[in-house]
Amino acid sequence: MGPEKTFTQDEVREIVDRMARTLALLYAHLGREVVEAFGAAGEEAIRRGVIAYGEARGRRIRDELQAKGSPLTVQNLSRFYDRPLPLAGVSEKIRAEEDALEKKVTYCPFAEEWKRLGEERLGLIYCEQDRSMREAYNPELAFTQYTNVLNGDPHCHTILENRGEEHGGAGHV
Repeated sequence: MGPEKTFTQDEVREIVDRMARTLALLYAHLGREVVEAFGAAGEEAIRRGVIAYGEARGRRIRDELQAKGSPLTVQNLSRFYDRPLPLAGVSEKIRAEEDALEKKVTYCPFAEEWKRLGEERLGLIYCEQDRSMREAYNPELAFTQYTNVLNGDPHCHTILENRGEEHGGAGHV
């Protein structure tokens, strides 16, 4: 076996971007087939699956943090996030605190792929996992999405903040 290849930051960003676009392509094609075959019932099945996917991700991150004895804060969710999308996406953090994150995502490889395919509706269903993932991670967190590029907005503007009593509720170990 030869020497291990090292990658520049730009190469890593390109690899992550391509992986995200490939996953978005897979989701779009599977989703399109399900909706064409089953109509509204198929779309609802996709929605249930996407929400269950988000919940599974949130529980997995929560369990990892609890095993380490770490609090389930907004900042720890960012630290232990399970996908490397910050390496491919572009966002502006408006407010970043231990228990609050407000940001505007101006580039998302998933959204770009769905727009290219004309599958914004399926993409919006996929985005529902954002809320279910965060709420499964910590039910004390409130996730609000104000805008979404898949609706034609210039960015996805979201806020995630702890709504628990003085931030010391169920989210802390």
